[in-house]
Amino acid sequence: MRVDIPDLSLENYEIPADEDLAVEDRSGGSLTFALIGSGQGGGRIAKAFYDYGYKKCIAINTSPQDLAHLALPKPTKVLMDIGEHGAGKDMKAGYEACVKYKQTIFDRMRSVLGSNVDQVLICVGAGGGSGGGSSLPLIDIAKKYMAYIGHDNPSKRVGVIMSLPTRGEAGSPKVSENAYNVLKAIGSYAEETKISPLLILDNAKIERMYKGLTVAQFWPTINDTVAGLFHVFNKLSTSASPYVSFDPADYATTLRCGGTMVQGIAKLVDFEDEVSVSSAIKANIEKTLLADVDMHNAKVAACVAVGGYDIMQNTPGLMDSINYGFDTLASLCPGATVHRGIYEDKKESLRLYTIIGGLKIPQKRASQLRIDPKEAIENL
Repeated sequence: MRVDIPDLSLENYEIPADEDLAVEDRSGGSLTFALIGSGQGGGRIAKAFYDYGYKKCIAINTSPQDLAHLALPKPTKVLMDIGEHGAGKDMKAGYEACVKYKQTIFDRMRSVLGSNVDQVLICVGAGGGSGGGSSLPLIDIAKKYMAYIGHDNPSKRVGVIMSLPTRGEAGSPKVSENAYNVLKAIGSYAEETKISPLLILDNAKIERMYKGLTVAQFWPTINDTVAGLFHVFNKLSTSASPYVSFDPADYATTLRCGGTMVQGIAKLVDFEDEVSVSSAIKANIEKTLLADVDMHNAKVAACVAVGGYDIMQNTPGLMDSINYGFDTLASLCPGATVHRGIYEDKKESLRLYTIIGGLKIPQKRASQLRIDPKEAIENL
C-alpha cells in the first residue's frame, strides 16, 4: 500500500545565506584584528584601536556611565547590567556579570565582528572590577568565537592587552590585589600558550616616562602609542619593500608564539655610526620592557628599519649600521628567531621598530603589587 503524503512548501524552500551585518575593518593591515574592551581602561584602549581603523570593536562594562562616555557606535557596546552602577573594584562582580552575559557577548561578536577575524585582542585594566573580573571569562568566549568562525587553534589567536595601575591607583590595597591576581592568572595563560600574545602596560612606569602630561593627555597618549605600534607593524607586514620585507607570516609568527610581548620605537639622530644604531635598539628595549624581564627567554623578535628616501639612497655605510643593529637584537635575544625588515617612506628620519615575543611575565613588578601598596609605591 502506498503512503499518501502531501506536498509541503518547505520542500522547495532554500535557506538564504546569512546576511553579513558585521562592520568592515578599515585598518589596511595584513591581519584583521577584533578588539574587546572591558571596563573603563579596557574600553579606552579598544577605542584607540578603533580610531586607527580597527572597526571590529566591542566595549563591555557594568557601568552605563562609562559606556556612555566612550565615543563608539551604540551597537558596539554591551552593558552587563548587575543592578549597581558598576562593579566598584569587585572582581567577583565583574566575573559573575561576564558569565551571566556570555551569550549576549558571543552574539554581539557574531553580529559586529563577523567571520573575517584573524586575531582577537581583549583589553582590560588589571586593577578594576569589570575589566579584571571579566578577563578570564572573556578569554573563553573569544576562543569559542574563533573556533566558531573556523580557526583550528584559537588559543594562538586570542591575546590580551592588560594595563597595570598608576602609582596613585596602587595606593588602594584592593586595586593592588586585583592587579596582582589578574597579572598572575593571565600571565600563566600566556606562558602556557593558552593565549597569545600578552601585552602589559605598566602605567606606573609610564607616569615616569611621560612626565608633564595633563590629565586629559595621559590615557589618550598612552593608548594611542600602544594602538599605533600595533598598527605600524600590521601595515608594514602588508607593504612591499625594495630592500627586505617584514611579511604577514613573520608578523603572525611573532603574535602567536605565546608569552608576554613588547613593542618599541626609536628615532635615530646619528644613524651613520654602527654603535649609535646598536645603542638605539638597546634604549628602545629598555623604554618598553619592564626591568626584570629576561631577554634570553624571548622566542621571536623582529626589528624593522624605516627611513626617508633620501636617507636610504644617499647615506654611505647605512646598510652596515642597520645590519649591526639587527645583530644587536639577535645577541640580546639569543634563543629567538629574529625577523628583519627595511622600508623607505617620505619622512626625513630613520626609525627602528622592535617587537619581541615569548617573554616571561615581569616577576619583580608582580611582587611589588603583592606587598603593602605604600611600600610598592616607594619601590617603583
